[in-house]
Amino acid sequence: MSRKFVAIAFAFLSLSLAAQDGAAYVKNLVGNNRVSFSYMVYPKGQGAVHMDGKVVIDGDCYFLDSKELEIVCDGKTKWTIDKNAKEVYIDSSEGSREFMANPSEWIDQVKDLKINDKTITGTVDIDDKPMSFKFYSITSKPLSGSTDGFVFDVSMLNGDWVITDLR
Repeated sequence: MSRKFVAIAFAFLSLSLAAQDGAAYVKNLVGNNRVSFSYMVYPKGQGAVHMDGKVVIDGDCYFLDSKELEIVCDGKTKWTIDKNAKEVYIDSSEGSREFMANPSEWIDQVKDLKINDKTITGTVDIDDKPMSFKFYSITSKPLSGSTDGFVFDVSMLNGDWVITDLR
């Protein structure tokens, strides 16, 4: 009986350590590289209902593209672009990030974290609801140190657009 308990405890401890190593890997990947990936987020057990899109993270800059919105941030200013409604909201970013553009902040709370060559999956609670996620087609290269591609030029929009500057 005690050998079985020790084996189970060892297996549980090994899984916990692997998850911690995985979280450290994700933090290092996102914190020290320009990373791009596609994502899918869905309520656990309900794969048919989901959000998906693409993310590029480069230091404090990020670009998030989903079906409904684009969010562009140069580390100081954030533009939220709703193409369907033809609206742009401009905010100071002040270090706040969208959920998908900030895995370093929440990766420690992930359950069932699995990492392989080009995929990271797991489950995390968002507003007390378990949400499964999948990052795939992950690529990385050195940080650029540039805001190129992370600024949205509102002057290119025609008069049909509503621009709300909340800075």
